[in-house]
Amino acid sequence: MPVQTKRSSLGSFVAGSLVLWLAAAPAQAQSSQRSEPTAAPPPAYAPPPGYGYPPGYYPPPAAYYPPPGYYPPPAAYYPPPGYYPPPATTSPPPPPPGPPPGHHQHDGLYMRLGFGLGYLRASDGRLGTTETISGAGVGMDFALGAAVARNLLIFGNLTMTSATDPTRTYAGTSQTLTSSELSLWGIGPGVAYYLERLNLYFSGTVSLSNVSLSDTSMNSTGGGDLTDFGFGAGLMVGKEWWVSSNWGLGAAALARFASMAMKDYDARMTATGISLLFSATFN
Repeated sequence: MPVQTKRSSLGSFVAGSLVLWLAAAPAQAQSSQRSEPTAAPPPAYAPPPGYGYPPGYYPPPAAYYPPPGYYPPPAAYYPPPGYYPPPATTSPPPPPPGPPPGHHQHDGLYMRLGFGLGYLRASDGRLGTTETISGAGVGMDFALGAAVARNLLIFGNLTMTSATDPTRTYAGTSQTLTSSELSLWGIGPGVAYYLERLNLYFSGTVSLSNVSLSDTSMNSTGGGDLTDFGFGAGLMVGKEWWVSSNWGLGAAALARFASMAMKDYDARMTATGISLLFSATFN
């Protein structure tokens, strides 16, 4: 009995110790886990003093260490292009100035002055005999008016064609009238139309006309009108070249015809004049 009692006591002691050890094992494991030191995470990357993160920039993860002296570019940075375009606010250069109003156009005020060579022939019939006076001289034409539509102009006209030292032929006999000048005058309205691309114009006039014979000697006062005022008409064709915005120079041919009653005879005189003129026109 003593031996069995001893064995039973030893067994109970071992069993109790095992139960106590099993009960204390989880607490020891938890205690050992709490007391075990853990490695500290590496410090996060921090920019140097005075340098902040630009908008839209995210710092690298804690485990990333950039090389010394390296600063990553901001997310919005792009390398410059090969050229720099002008700023968007820069306005384009102004266009070059255009021609002034009325440049090379036939509108507004119209003024034309022509001067050149002329030829005049006047004839009348007295008592069934024809008398003719003719010769070369000068021609003059002046017009002043305005445009009523583009390239269409109306004007007042003063014109003259003369013959210096004309030749008088009567009853088959010719005589030079020395120191004399035969002139055909006309005044009246006119109209002109321009072909714009060619700057070529056609002009027509009607006029009150008369013929005069004057003495050009220094010591004579002879001469005067040979006719009363009668009907006259003229036709001109001319070409001009622009020399400024409104001035043109050119040349023209003028033909005139007139029929008038004689002043001292019961007869009529007809006159025909032709002129080649150089012209200057403002329009």
